[in-house]
Amino acid sequence: MATTVRSALKLEDLYLMQAPTINQQIEFQEHSIPIWPTQLRRYTQITMPDVIPHHNYNVEAMQTDWAQSQMHGDWEELDHPSGAIYHYNPKTESYAEINMREFSDAQLQRLESWIKVSRSKLNGRKWLLVVEPLRMRGIDIYTYYYVVPERRVIAWLEPVDGYILFQECTTDSNWKLNTGELKVTILMEANVSNCTRKHVEYFPHGIDIPLQDVRTLHIKLNWYRVEASTMEHSMAASIFWKPDEMKEMAAELAARTLQDMMELWMEHVPSSMTFPDRIFKGHHEYLNHHGQPEARLMRMHSVTGKCGPLKKSPFLTGAAVAMFWIPFIMLDRLKHVYVDGLINGVDIRRFTDDFSTQAKAQTTVASVIMAVNASILAVPGLGTQLATKALCSISFVLCVYCIVGCMIAQQLVQRLRYLDFSAYYLQEEMGTFAILASIPMFTFLMSLAFAIIGVLAGIFTVGFGLPLSTRIGCGLILIVGGGLVIPLTMASFGPGLIQ
Repeated sequence: MATTVRSALKLEDLYLMQAPTINQQIEFQEHSIPIWPTQLRRYTQITMPDVIPHHNYNVEAMQTDWAQSQMHGDWEELDHPSGAIYHYNPKTESYAEINMREFSDAQLQRLESWIKVSRSKLNGRKWLLVVEPLRMRGIDIYTYYYVVPERRVIAWLEPVDGYILFQECTTDSNWKLNTGELKVTILMEANVSNCTRKHVEYFPHGIDIPLQDVRTLHIKLNWYRVEASTMEHSMAASIFWKPDEMKEMAAELAARTLQDMMELWMEHVPSSMTFPDRIFKGHHEYLNHHGQPEARLMRMHSVTGKCGPLKKSPFLTGAAVAMFWIPFIMLDRLKHVYVDGLINGVDIRRFTDDFSTQAKAQTTVASVIMAVNASILAVPGLGTQLATKALCSISFVLCVYCIVGCMIAQQLVQRLRYLDFSAYYLQEEMGTFAILASIPMFTFLMSLAFAIIGVLAGIFTVGFGLPLSTRIGCGLILIVGGGLVIPLTMASFGPGLIQ
C-alpha cells in the first residue's frame, strides 16, 4: 500500500513536468491497462441529461449554420450515429470514451500528460490511440489500445495475456481433425483483425471509403457467394440462405458472367493479388481438409452419434424387416434434415416437396391398379378363379388404404415445417416418424404385389386353359423382367441398400 501511495504522489508531480525522466515514465506506465475494443460505454445510456445549465438549445432566427461541436481544450465532442458521445483529439490522434463535460481541468491535464508519455514510446509511429480513463481507489487508471491502420490490427505497449479471448479457439468440438493449431492461428488473427473493424464502427470520425474499394468489396462478396453456391451440400447456402436469395443469386450470376467478374477484378485489384485462385485453392485446402466439403464432413460426423444407435433398435429393425426395409430408407433421408439439433429449413422444404411428389405419384398408380383389378375380375375364366378373386380383392382394398394414407402422410410431413412439431418428432421420435412416413409406400408396394400375384395365379392355373408352352414362356418373361427391375429398384434407393 505504501508503494502505491508513493507511486501516486510521484505521479501527481509528473503531470506538471514537460519532459518526464525514464523512471517516471516507468511509474507512469504502471497506470496503463491494455484492453480489447468493446462497445462504447454510453451506447445504452441517455447522452443528454435532463438539465444542463451551461448549454443553450435556442435556435436563432434565420439560423442556417450547422451546429458546432463542443470543444474541451483540444478535444472535439462527436456524436455517434447510435446516440453515444466520444471525443477526438486531432493533435495527438487519440479517441477518448469519456464525457469531457464531467472532467475537471486537472483530470484533463493528467490524461494529456499520460498520452504524451505513452506516445513517446512509439518512436514517431502514427498509430491511433483509444483510451478510457478510470479512477480506482483514488488513483487514475488508463485502459487503452492502439490501432495500426496500415496493418489493420491493434497493438499495445506491453505484452497482453490473450487467454480469455482465445481460450475458445483451442476447443475443436470433438472433431477428429488435426487442425487445432491451424484453427487457433486463424481465429486469433481474425479476432485481432476484427478489432480494427470495431474501431471504425465505434469511432467513424473522418472515415471515408473510396468508390473503388466499395466495388472491390462487392466483387469479393460475389466470389464468396459463387463459391458457396457451387459447393455441394454447402452449409452456408442451405442453412442461412432462403430460396428467394438462392434465386436472386442465380439471376445475378446469369446476368454477370464469370468473365465479367474477372475483368472487374483485374481492373480494381493489383496484379500481384490472385483472389480467385486463393479462394478456390487455398480456402478449400482448409475447408476440404480430407477431400470432402465442410458440410458433408460436419453431417457425417454428427450423424454418426445420432442415427447409428437408432438403426440398432429392435422395434425399428423389426418394422423395417416387415416393411421391406422402407423405414431405414426413410431414416437415411431424415438424416439430411436434422443434424445435431440443427433443423435445416431448406432441407425440410426439399424433403416435404419430394415426399409430396412421391405421394401424388403413388396415388395415381394406386388408382390405376384399382382399375386393373376391376378389369381382371371382369375377365371370364380369369376373374372366376378363387385365388385371383382373393388376391385382387386384397389389392383393391390396399389401394384404397394407399390413397388415404398418402393424403394423411402428406399432411404429417407438411407439419415438419413447424418448429415445435419437427423438434419433437425428429429429436424424440425419429424412428416412429420414419415408420409412419413409410406406410404409404408399404401399402402401395403390397397392393402392386397382390395384383401381380393374383394375375399370375389366374394365368398359371390349369382351369384358365393356357397351353404348357405359353405358361413356360410367361414364367421365363417373369424371371427376366424381375431380374431387370429388382437391381434398378435397389440402385434407385442408393448404395446403402445394396451394401
